[in-house]
Amino acid sequence: MYKLTDEGKKYLKEGLPEKNLVEYLNSLPEKSCELKYAEKRIENFHIALKWCLEKKLVKVENGKIKLLRYPEKFEEEDYLLKVDRGEKIGKDALKLLFQRKLIEKVKKVEKEITFLTPEILKDELWKGARFKPYKVDVVSKKAIPGKIHPYQQIIDEIRETLVNLGFVEEKGPLVELNFWNCDALFMPSDHPARGIHDIFMLKKPRYGKVLDKKLWKRVELTHLNGWKTGSKGWGNWNFNLARTLILRSQNTAISARSLTKIKEANLPCKVFALGKVFRPDVIDSKHFIEFEQFEGIVVAKKLNLKHILGYLKEITFALGAKKIRFKPSYFPFTEPSIEAHVYIKGLGWTELVGAGIFRPEVTLPLGIKYPVLAWGGGLGRLAMVRLGINDIRELYSTNLKWLREKVIV
Repeated sequence: MYKLTDEGKKYLKEGLPEKNLVEYLNSLPEKSCELKYAEKRIENFHIALKWCLEKKLVKVENGKIKLLRYPEKFEEEDYLLKVDRGEKIGKDALKLLFQRKLIEKVKKVEKEITFLTPEILKDELWKGARFKPYKVDVVSKKAIPGKIHPYQQIIDEIRETLVNLGFVEEKGPLVELNFWNCDALFMPSDHPARGIHDIFMLKKPRYGKVLDKKLWKRVELTHLNGWKTGSKGWGNWNFNLARTLILRSQNTAISARSLTKIKEANLPCKVFALGKVFRPDVIDSKHFIEFEQFEGIVVAKKLNLKHILGYLKEITFALGAKKIRFKPSYFPFTEPSIEAHVYIKGLGWTELVGAGIFRPEVTLPLGIKYPVLAWGGGLGRLAMVRLGINDIRELYSTNLKWLREKVIV
């Protein structure tokens, strides 16, 4: 409960005055000098002389000071060092340091608690303590913690929702064969969506290949004459277009790949895909050249259109859409086909999902003989509903203010 005074700190750092005087005299050839010279060289000379005389280290004669002995150590230095470290020293040492005014007592500080911890409560350390008062009107520093991007939160939530509904996630390549993206889905070779205005095509490498030659042949025959599907087909098929490499424009390509792996013994089967697709659209508040699409298929016996309406309602309502409506539509690979529209504040009714039942021209060549419910839609538009925004470009914004202030979904 003691601490060094300013003088004590100075002596600990620069040396005791008597030590400095002894060292100076010891450095002289005759171990002595006139008092006036020593007085000029040694700070606090009179204190140094007093203690040197008391300890019989020097003698003064005829105006001169002479060193008598050089001690092995100066005990006061050890005492000062121990006090500075918070170590104990004897009563005589304390008395000496107090006499020289090199130490002082430390005032006892009352225990003050600034915040409670489990240890303070458990050990009852709060008893008898003083609590630091809080100023509740002081504006604290704004915290900017790291957090998951709001759009990524929605993506993760959709994935979790579909898994909870019994769906299994499948993934596929971003660089895809036109065969899986279009041909396996019975999209005709001359369909407008195959053009460069609707699909990004790779310049190099330009072509890929399908390893399953039998599958390739079944799809070719289905396009040419309907194969065994009961259809007349399209009457033509472009081999080179089918093997063109593209950036996938729809996750239905993943659904087509998934159907080739489904066995009858595993039915019913529910699969979904959630990933990025690419289309050279004109960018506006509802369209972007790349976006996330969520896709799903259900394979089972005796499925019909009512089942897919039920799935779409369940999924969209679980994800926060409050209004949904359906209308008939057309897609090359489903029959019947529908569109699901959700209401977006500021935009009105907006198409979210295209859906239907895969045509036999899709399922039979892929080895499936039972009904397949299929749906796919832009995830960005659903995210717009959840985040309360009316421009899809904000989902990819680098606006840090928006990212920091947007509430966690």
